[in-house]
Amino acid sequence: MVITVPDTRANEGLRPIDMARDVPQIVELLKLVFGEALEFDEGQLLGDDVGAPISTLFYRLNPATSRLTNGFVWLAEGRIVGNVTLLSTKAWDRYLVANVAVHPTYRRRGIARAMMQAVTSHVRTRGGRAILLQVVKDNFSAIDLYDSLGYVRVGDMTTWYSAASRLRRLEPADNDPAIDVRPLPGNRWRDAYALDTACVPADLNWPEPLRADAYRQTLWQRFGDMMNSRALETWVATGAGERLTGLMSLSSQWGRSHWVVLRVHPDYAGLLERPLLAKAIRRLQQLPRRNVRIDHPDEDIATNTLLAEANFAAQRTLTHMRLDLSR
Repeated sequence: MVITVPDTRANEGLRPIDMARDVPQIVELLKLVFGEALEFDEGQLLGDDVGAPISTLFYRLNPATSRLTNGFVWLAEGRIVGNVTLLSTKAWDRYLVANVAVHPTYRRRGIARAMMQAVTSHVRTRGGRAILLQVVKDNFSAIDLYDSLGYVRVGDMTTWYSAASRLRRLEPADNDPAIDVRPLPGNRWRDAYALDTACVPADLNWPEPLRADAYRQTLWQRFGDMMNSRALETWVATGAGERLTGLMSLSSQWGRSHWVVLRVHPDYAGLLERPLLAKAIRRLQQLPRRNVRIDHPDEDIATNTLLAEANFAAQRTLTHMRLDLSR
């Protein structure tokens, strides 16, 4: 593949990331471009004082910076003005693109396109078959770029947040039938996985597709969760023949936000969202008071309306896109 790049002076333009010298400048660029939207393990990489001087040694010794070490930078006038990070996944042929950033002064010069073309070429040489990325839904210029490079839209996911102390309980709606929400039986974890994947495409789970045993809780797993201050509980609704028709899972870990997952089979849309989310809120009010996060398909208006009613706030909506290199 021929990569066309803007004219540059010697020692400027595109090159691979150099961990020994680039990471502090990359972090500064990402802070400039993404601001409060920048997330590195919920702020653990940048720390609380984002205005403090950056220590090269600190970033080299911080394990979290390993997320920044693969990819490309663009140099101009002796500084880094562009960056794209390339992440591997548990699947050898599946890669993720993150942190596509260009300094505002240097935009509309073809830098982002050149970096993305370099990523595609690099993944091809490694035998990769798919590249996935996320982009803010209303970032139309970036989406147009990815469209032109062959990426296709998978769907949109909205991230909702609330503090547990601010959640509002959801009362049953008038004339709603009583729905029995109960713990997932231990032997039905495969059914829970099948329901989840029937509701949300695999590529909308970021950064990895849902594991086939995600809802399995063996005694050994429970012991490991207890030792690591983690907890997972799953509640389900069933229909005729005890078929799983909806589920709510709640995962918690010390030092992190509670994470809620809500899935309702399309045949039961509009019937189960309220009782499942109401159950989640009741459980959250019994757990340590921390922030609560839920990522949910943006097109599910019924659930999004309930989340707003329960005092969740939509933080952002990301469009997921995929480039298939196996064709």
